[in-house]
Amino acid sequence: MTIIESRASWDAARPRSTTYLGSAKGVKAHYTGGRADPRTLDDHDACRAAVKGIQRGHMTGNGWSDIGYSMVVCNHDRAMIGRGPHVLPAANGPGLNSGHYAILLLVGTSGVIEPTDAMKRAFHAARTYLREHGGAGSEIKGHRDGYATSCPGGATYAWVRAGAPLPSAPPPPTPEEPEESMPEIVSLGLEDEVVVPPGADFQPWWTAEWKDSAGSHPSGGQSIAPNTATWVDIVAYVALRGLAPDEPVEVAITRHAADGTLQNVAWPIERPALLRADVDGRVEVNLAAQFGLGPANRARVNIRHASAGQVVLETASAFKALLHRS
Repeated sequence: MTIIESRASWDAARPRSTTYLGSAKGVKAHYTGGRADPRTLDDHDACRAAVKGIQRGHMTGNGWSDIGYSMVVCNHDRAMIGRGPHVLPAANGPGLNSGHYAILLLVGTSGVIEPTDAMKRAFHAARTYLREHGGAGSEIKGHRDGYATSCPGGATYAWVRAGAPLPSAPPPPTPEEPEESMPEIVSLGLEDEVVVPPGADFQPWWTAEWKDSAGSHPSGGQSIAPNTATWVDIVAYVALRGLAPDEPVEVAITRHAADGTLQNVAWPIERPALLRADVDGRVEVNLAAQFGLGPANRARVNIRHASAGQVVLETASAFKALLHRS
């Protein structure tokens, strides 16, 4: 199963600015345009370093506000968030960025030149993520469709032209304990934009439940509340507009007792608890936190602000809450 990784996982620099993208026709496949280091086939840290290097080149060499791609996929069946959903990419070419999200496969003109089955599965997972959370349509194109370039390379483009068939999934590993004893994945998100009222208390935002066959999300609730003792690894994404420039806002992953009493706040690494809006009055943040949960407590993702204006939550998702037996 493909894991969606946050920007924090590859040590992304903060974007200088973002442009909102409501929806797109679909996605376009890309390659690096240079040598893809073969170490990325075996070492996922090399994949993360490659993505960090690409961002550095795009921001310093191209003068772009961020990495140009919406998502990046690698041979470890991982899809790393680049600009992410509802953010205009920069990699498709002038006048073409609003039409499709951009997904980079870590292949190039030498080194690694053909996408592996794991990359193809991760590409489809990234596409599904952008469809569910970013309004992407069904189209799958190559960068060269509509722009004069060799990207995404011969092998990748042939796969795209063939309909980007999904390879067979590898056989699952033999579990160390009965599968039914392990809680399943919970993935929660936002169906429509909502107004976040000001006040001293945190406001939970979950409104849509994508999967919860293990009963880890209470009926009608806005929290992850597993019915067995688990170690929870939560990654979330939040985008807000309507704040005044430089106005503060707080976003947190919190743990509560069953009665709602706040137990602790886990802030993301290298992100301050207090965020400030950019010149356009926007805030975009990726969060990550880990802690133990059980029947007596629960986890939420929350927002707090004191703005006099109308603050709108454009998009939000807890795209992976991986639950492991503790």
